[in-house]
Amino acid sequence: MSISPIRRVLALSLVLWPLGPCRAQEAPDKTPLHIHAAGSLGGALRAIAARYQLETGEKIALAFGPSGLLREAIEKGNEADLFLSANRQHPERLAAEGKAAPPVIFIRNALCAAARADHPPTTDTLLDHMLDPATKIGTSTPKADPGGDYAMELFARAERAHSGAERLLREKSRALVGGAPPEPSPTQTGQSGAGPVKKFLLDGTVDLFIGYCSRRETRPDPDLVSVRMPDALAVRADYAMALLRDKSPERQAAAARFALYLMTPRTQAIFADYNFIPIAASSEP
Repeated sequence: MSISPIRRVLALSLVLWPLGPCRAQEAPDKTPLHIHAAGSLGGALRAIAARYQLETGEKIALAFGPSGLLREAIEKGNEADLFLSANRQHPERLAAEGKAAPPVIFIRNALCAAARADHPPTTDTLLDHMLDPATKIGTSTPKADPGGDYAMELFARAERAHSGAERLLREKSRALVGGAPPEPSPTQTGQSGAGPVKKFLLDGTVDLFIGYCSRRETRPDPDLVSVRMPDALAVRADYAMALLRDKSPERQAAAARFALYLMTPRTQAIFADYNFIPIAASSEP
């Protein structure tokens, strides 16, 4: 049974209640709202933040990076009001440490294999292509980046379909992204460069990159194809957000307003434009 956006917003409101109500009449804090977000959210979140600023006048500063490294930065004291992670585990850890409210899922993603458009595998042939000794595979960095953890989960699923697959895929894959320290990106519009994954595919460093089905832009890249995993290998990526504690009531209210904004049907539609899966379109475990 799918979960309606209204039920999701109500659930999030209950989580936010201990942090204090979101009162629009509170005196605004001129300091930008600091949001630490998974790098895969970059294109969609920039578009959403720009729209939110136009609608509300509230300023937002975005910092993107691998979720695991962002969580470590928050634990070390980096300024953040809201954490948007590519998995549940990192915000759950912050909540267990008393640094954040309990996390809530706000969007979903899936795993795909990116390949050059001139030599694309299909979903049906993907596992055989991955197991081919000549096929070079890239991933994100496990533990630092949930994308790498999801890739390892995918390799474990491959073992069920082909004995020895997990060991082979782990040994031949290379963690190419997601391990560098995250760099704050305070602007909300624009994205420069083609991105490291595209570079690695086009220059032949790898033939396949196991990553998310979501995109940096609303339109597919004509130089690459994104191949969905067969059902036996499908891994669902739950993105969870958590509000950070020990903030002023005004900042808590501002972060809560933006968190609720991410759950609205209009905003979920923007995520869908970047090939994310709206929460209303997925079923709970």
